[in-house]
Amino acid sequence: MRLDELRKHLSRANSEILIISPYLTPGTLSDVLSGAPEGIDVTVICSWRDRDLLFGSSHLETYHLCRDNGWTLRVDHDRMPRTIHLKAYVVDGEHAMIGSANMTGRGMGGNIESLLPVSMEAYPPLFEAINDSQQGSIEVDDAIYKHFFERVQNFPDREEPNFPGLKPIHGATALEILDHHMPPEPTLSQIIQCPSIREALPIRGLRFGDIRRFLRSKPLLDKSRDNINDRTTDVMRKIVEADTRFDIQKRYGTDCLVWKIHHIVNKEIKSQLEPYIGKPLRELGLEEPLWDKATNGTAVRNFCLSKLSSEINTAISNLNANSAKKSLRLGEDGKPLNPTPIGPRIVLTDSEGNFLNLSPEQMLPDDELRDSLWLPSFCIFEANSGTKLGDVSLLGFGLWESNYKFVQDTDEELADDIRILAEQESPFYDNPFRKQRDSKVIFTKIGDAKGNSHLPLGHPNRKMSRYLTQAAMTSIADDILSHDH
Repeated sequence: MRLDELRKHLSRANSEILIISPYLTPGTLSDVLSGAPEGIDVTVICSWRDRDLLFGSSHLETYHLCRDNGWTLRVDHDRMPRTIHLKAYVVDGEHAMIGSANMTGRGMGGNIESLLPVSMEAYPPLFEAINDSQQGSIEVDDAIYKHFFERVQNFPDREEPNFPGLKPIHGATALEILDHHMPPEPTLSQIIQCPSIREALPIRGLRFGDIRRFLRSKPLLDKSRDNINDRTTDVMRKIVEADTRFDIQKRYGTDCLVWKIHHIVNKEIKSQLEPYIGKPLRELGLEEPLWDKATNGTAVRNFCLSKLSSEINTAISNLNANSAKKSLRLGEDGKPLNPTPIGPRIVLTDSEGNFLNLSPEQMLPDDELRDSLWLPSFCIFEANSGTKLGDVSLLGFGLWESNYKFVQDTDEELADDIRILAEQESPFYDNPFRKQRDSKVIFTKIGDAKGNSHLPLGHPNRKMSRYLTQAAMTSIADDILSHDH
């Protein structure tokens, strides 16, 4: 991806970085410079012409980002006789990447663009173009910023954009964010090319800070940090409530407004699996010696994956690398037969049965569990109790993304687990945590003691794990098997 290539290019700087991009979004600039060495002199040149500011191609909040990081910002504006159109990303005055790509979400990942590495010495005209860009721009300080800020307040109201398929949202702020800041909905091709879900944000959406900077540039009576944060949260929630294609995910180091992508991949998976759905595995090519074997979720999952193209298998593997890889076994009534463990095993004591010398938060870490639920994949099949492997009916396969309500419920239940554990004064033998009937998303289940009932719960030899509730598993199955993909 261009963003990764450019980030790597700029990270090689020893003394200085020069970025020239007429259109520029602060979030993308921050992202691409995240790998730059400390102490490097950074100069950014972009456009603050009226039209570019009016239509959101350029952003006044870029100044706040540059000022806060000690970077120099220079801008082209309407009183300059020549318009800067150059896109150049220069390291140490010697090596550059040039092309058509602006420093925006679309430029770095959504549009059809190109950036090529060149040697400044081998391409002398580039020196002249860079010099002209520097001469044709002014350095921004607080006074210059105030001038442009006051100018923007006098711009005429712009007609609200028409964002395809978006339900009505009160006010134009959310629509402006979507129309001029949010990357377009990712295509299947873009998703397939992602090396991992962790590196997909440039094609998926915006960080909380990106939206906060945008709102901070607006004329608000109260520009306190708390008020801007509250307004940012409110705008993000309005967008998610208005259109189910969006979600707020606590990923990439902060809350992010993102496009959901699981249904895009699942549509292709559903198309490839269509000839096999509803049929027993014995009729789909399962080797005959396996027909009478006991049903095994892993075996069904592997068989299902063998029916998908190598391209889709690679995409699933990349996107699902750090998340749960599960099978859901449904009965004839469509309900899950067995609980599904999620996240790491819970260990609370040492081999002697004494509480670990750790805080409740350390004994019940949530990082692995959250990773498991980031973009898990599920193979769904029908098999009543006692059904042999050859008689298993394949129902579907898909990735799954939680919604904001699911995450809120998970947060509450994880916090409740921490509270309950903190109340325990000594190792325990009865499960103090919530049972399934009292849980919305996850609950704690004790495994078979296998002769170790004399050991406290959470002992390395007493299996104790978190599980998805039947309600959560049913919801996941319904989503993946939905015909709305």
